[in-house]
Amino acid sequence: MISYPQRLIFKHRGGSVLVDSNLLLLWFVGVFRRELIGTYKRLNTFSSEDFDLLAEFLKSFRKIVTTPNVLTEVSNLSGALTDQIKAHYFASFTNSLDLLQEEYVRTTEAAANPLFLRLGLTDAVIATVAARPILVITTDFELYYRLQGLGVDVVNFNHQRRFSA
Repeated sequence: MISYPQRLIFKHRGGSVLVDSNLLLLWFVGVFRRELIGTYKRLNTFSSEDFDLLAEFLKSFRKIVTTPNVLTEVSNLSGALTDQIKAHYFASFTNSLDLLQEEYVRTTEAAANPLFLRLGLTDAVIATVAARPILVITTDFELYYRLQGLGVDVVNFNHQRRFSA
């Protein structure tokens, strides 16, 4: 029997996926230096196997979509890296940006989204972009739950982790 997340992945295979901030941070750090996963405080809930699972998941899509808001969050979360590696990490971060398609949503448009009052700007921007035919992947249960309620195709990466274990 095929699971609901698997059906969504199949439905969007070859299309676009929008990756939420924590997972995009996992991807950027894993591409840069995977041994930081699990030891870097912002990624201590993830393992190298999670990075592998995410990387394999992302191979199913033609476009990895992001927003300036998500990238700002990732950049801010990355700021906690030690000074010894920060410059090298941000050089890797810059090189990886070419693999992403950046979608811009005006703040006034995002603020009009019903999720803005409950979840804030970045998640409202994600919900606005997700109104297009796109799959969203997140570890944020509240965002996952709210997007599902809006009829958005969304996968909770934590469910993927359980299925792959």
